[in-house]
Amino acid sequence: MQPYSRRSALKALVFASAAMALVPSCMSDRSKSSILLKKITITGADETLLAALCEAILPKTTTPGAKELSSHLFVLTMVDDCRTKADQDKFIKGLSDFKAFCQSTGNKDFATASTEDRKKILNALLASADKESDLMAFFNTTKGLTIQSYTASEFFLTKVQVYELVPGRYHGCVSV
Repeated sequence: MQPYSRRSALKALVFASAAMALVPSCMSDRSKSSILLKKITITGADETLLAALCEAILPKTTTPGAKELSSHLFVLTMVDDCRTKADQDKFIKGLSDFKAFCQSTGNKDFATASTEDRKKILNALLASADKESDLMAFFNTTKGLTIQSYTASEFFLTKVQVYELVPGRYHGCVSV
């Protein structure tokens, strides 16, 4: 049997340290959300539900939908950074109420429901919910921030409504 050389010992040390660095990333918790939030905590399932709701609000047609533009991440960031603690608590409570409402209305998870089932759930929500409830506060916040995310997206500002810096174009010779 041949004794180890210094070169093979260094190779083994490099491979072992690389493996130790990669193992934690391979064993990451899939139930966590994909975005780091400071003040609110949500699970991966909550993020998937919010993405499905944003996509139901602004579906993909010939233009990208809310899911493609990551509007749900914008909603989470805005609620986390720009809302008061009371509004954040209302949003999280409304999210859990929305999950319960979907189960009671359609006996389905909103994220896995078909497009028609999602429309039925949202129509039932708009028809039956108390306008002052946490559920409606959650829905209205999500709807408003989804629309804001879409109208502030690069796609919208370059393809739909072309943004021009102030003062705009200069037209020197314009007949009056």
